Amino acid sequence: MHRVRRDDVFTPDRPPVVAERHELAADNSAHSHDFLELAVVTRGTATHVSAIGDQGLSRGSVTLLRPGDWHGYRDCRRLVVHNVYVGPEVFQRELAWLRAEPHIGRLLHRSGHVSRLDDGALAVVEAALPAAVGGHITRVGALLCLLGGAAASLATLASLGEPAAGNAGTHPAVLLAVRELEGDPRRDWSVDDLAALARVSAAHLARTFTAQLGISPMAYLNRLRAERAAALLIETDLPVAAIGRQVGWSDPNYASRRFRQFFAMSPSAYRSRFSAPAIPGRPIPGRPIPGRPIPGRPPAR
Repeated sequence: MHRVRRDDVFTPDRPPVVAERHELAADNSAHSHDFLELAVVTRGTATHVSAIGDQGLSRGSVTLLRPGDWHGYRDCRRLVVHNVYVGPEVFQRELAWLRAEPHIGRLLHRSGHVSRLDDGALAVVEAALPAAVGGHITRVGALLCLLGGAAASLATLASLGEPAAGNAGTHPAVLLAVRELEGDPRRDWSVDDLAALARVSAAHLARTFTAQLGISPMAYLNRLRAERAAALLIETDLPVAAIGRQVGWSDPNYASRRFRQFFAMSPSAYRSRFSAPAIPGRPIPGRPIPGRPIPGRPPAR
């Protein structure tokens, strides 16, 4: 499960959607990666460790992790987890239409939180997952089943004190703003800039964007920059300050604060913990380092 780089996961010249099944009986060291991961638990229990804190897992738990997110599993008890790895560009091209569905749009931006499939959705997902290790069509089919089930679980957000996405489609101005931010995250964007492109008021765009995706436009811009910085930290030897400038953060102190906001550690600490091994021999990226604890968990005494 410890693969960091997309080149170690996706086959060249094939759509970037891959599925795997894992059985875990022991702790799984924290690791990061530069692609999306959807993980669904079909058996057993564990504690999911990530930047947003520890969360319990059991049958039906689903977690979406965006590029750069680190996570691990501890206290695993007969845990079976199915992972679906997806290149983020899939949701910008082939499956871009999914973003117009409000619950899925919100799910894709709700990184690290554990959702839960109801029994009906879990039955559909379990039927689709075994076929997902086959050809591309069956992988995409399993992905759609999993996204649909996980998005449906967001109907329970109101009981958690969070605003629901609503049933209307995602507003065209929000979709346009997302495309613009993803297309050029280095640009010095403002809400006014995005609103002018979408032909709506800045207040309307900010309010609608946050209500429908669960994150503000400028927070999403910083999230995109943090994701790209994380990939450069684990895949290159560029200085941290140079990486900040490359993703759109000219001030190193500001860059460090924003990066820590999403990944709960400094850029230097992130690189030290998660950087991929040297290319010769192609060892498995992210392989656990002896003596290095899972972030968020006190060292064993």
